[in-house]
Amino acid sequence: MTKGKDCSWLKNLSALAVLVCMTALFSVFSIDNTAIAAPQSAEAELARFGVQGAVACSTYGHNSNGFMARVNDRVYIVDQKNNRIASIENPEAVFKDLDKDNSKKKGLFITQFLIQNDSYDKDHHYGEWRGSHHLIPMYILVDYDAGGNMIVSERIFSGEGVAPGHYHGDIREPKNVDLAALLVSEILPFVQKGGFVGEMTPRWPGYHPGTITGNEVDIRTGPGDNYKSLGVFFKGDHVSLLNKITAADAESWYEVKYYNKQYGWIQGWVNGNYIKEND
Repeated sequence: MTKGKDCSWLKNLSALAVLVCMTALFSVFSIDNTAIAAPQSAEAELARFGVQGAVACSTYGHNSNGFMARVNDRVYIVDQKNNRIASIENPEAVFKDLDKDNSKKKGLFITQFLIQNDSYDKDHHYGEWRGSHHLIPMYILVDYDAGGNMIVSERIFSGEGVAPGHYHGDIREPKNVDLAALLVSEILPFVQKGGFVGEMTPRWPGYHPGTITGNEVDIRTGPGDNYKSLGVFFKGDHVSLLNKITAADAESWYEVKYYNKQYGWIQGWVNGNYIKEND
């Protein structure tokens, strides 16, 4: 009986030792998992690809496959599914006529993607290579689902050079199809968050006169406070209005031209709150 009790005690001790070891291993495994966990913010994800700077706007968290973001006046698409990043090199054309309600439904996007550190794949002959970066233009036809949401069709084309005269080749690489689909999925939420300007009013015939109504109003290189200032206008300055853009948050910006004997011609963008359209 004494031997039986002793054996039972040894068995219990062995089981306890195994449990302790398993707990320790599980703890180590958990620590390792935490160490390699995916970044939990747009900034952290962008930093993985070497993009530094404040994120002015992003759709991070909207799509499990990736997101769109604006950093330092550039628009990026982070493809988390395929672990890569691309910038949109022709944003003015891509976002033209888009507004937060998608009132002018677009049927296609002609987009120039600059894919960082791209691989030599089935679509390598499209666009052009800039070192390890691949600038690939895509002609992306858009469909709409039953809910009116934009979805990418199966018709995605490309061609040789940055701006092909004819998009005659099919995009064959699945990850490039994914990139096109990500653009179509994220572009409207991005505009709705104020990520990029929407509708542009056509150029006024002969330029339209306007007057600056604020004191020391910045003239900027683009339609937004995040763009670099070229200088300032003063109250009462007369300008020629070239274009007007209304952003997704309903804020207006004017492209203007101004002549000053000291500086010559200046052309840039001014916040619509500080301009009056003259008759």
